[in-house]
Amino acid sequence: MSESFCSLLRVLHHNPLRKSNLDLKDGISLLSLKHHMMLSYLQSLALLNARRALGHTLTARTLPAETFSDPARSARGNGAGDLVDYTIEGRVVLEKIKTLEGRMRYQIDKLIRLAEEPERGTDIVNDPLAFRPNPQNLVNADGDEDGNEDEEGPFQKGDSEDEQTKSGVYRPPRLAPVPYNPLPNKKQSKHVLPPSTSLRALADPDMPHVESTSGLGSVPSLQSGRAHHLKRLNEYEEDNFTRVVMKKRDAKRRLQDEEDLALGGDLSLGSGVGKNRRKGGVEDEFGGVLRDVERSAGRRHGVDAYEELRRRAKKGSVLERSRTLDPRRKRQRTRFEREARQIAKRSK
Repeated sequence: MSESFCSLLRVLHHNPLRKSNLDLKDGISLLSLKHHMMLSYLQSLALLNARRALGHTLTARTLPAETFSDPARSARGNGAGDLVDYTIEGRVVLEKIKTLEGRMRYQIDKLIRLAEEPERGTDIVNDPLAFRPNPQNLVNADGDEDGNEDEEGPFQKGDSEDEQTKSGVYRPPRLAPVPYNPLPNKKQSKHVLPPSTSLRALADPDMPHVESTSGLGSVPSLQSGRAHHLKRLNEYEEDNFTRVVMKKRDAKRRLQDEEDLALGGDLSLGSGVGKNRRKGGVEDEFGGVLRDVERSAGRRHGVDAYEELRRRAKKGSVLERSRTLDPRRKRQRTRFEREARQIAKRSK
């Protein structure tokens, strides 16, 4: 603590206060008032905590006779209650300063930019980026009215005569950068991506660890009301060690929906029925393999679809594998054969 005070005294000794900074006849600035009130507020809080630690009462106070808005108002007393009043007044003034600072944000930022860029601030009269109309731009700083005509040409004022004669390069004016904001497309706005599984897992407080979704489908499950109903139904049966009695039709539908969820299906779209098998179920997921098994069952008994694929892969070339035809299917005629047959019919 003593080292901090010593360093502070050294700084104050080397940087004495100017008399111009202490001239407050026109009032104190908003930014200075903000820092003074913050310092006074923190000082009141520190003294109030010290009084409470010593066990002093907070009711002892000495109220001034003048109002708060009176410039000649006298100071408060030294009681603990006066510290509470100081804290309340400081908090109210800081809230008011925050509102005024928000209204004057543009002027404050403008002054800060001028202080950070002194060179640009001195040449603000001839700045082409000053979009606000200013009559001073019509007259040059030196009083030469023809100076603006030279600045608008292809040469700048600071260029020498040799550079003006040698280079006739056009120098475009500097423009303020504007971000490109494309208009939203109607097709893109209608297409809404479903939430990812990891985000739903992180949003659930009961699942602290991210788990992978089981199943073969690409649509995230548990998004429809039917899926939530099945989840609550399973939890009820597990908690009460019983089975919910339902009709045969409802039990069959429940079994089919559970198969769809296990394969990553989306129950919000409904479970449609295809030509020979139900969409979204086990038959639809493994439809290609099952169709190969059905076709091979009529030709060869005891040979499954995988064995048929292995037998085709043992052939010599890709051309021979592509010429594998079903003996029950009639071979389709080529274009040459069809045209030859038409010519033969005409010649008869």
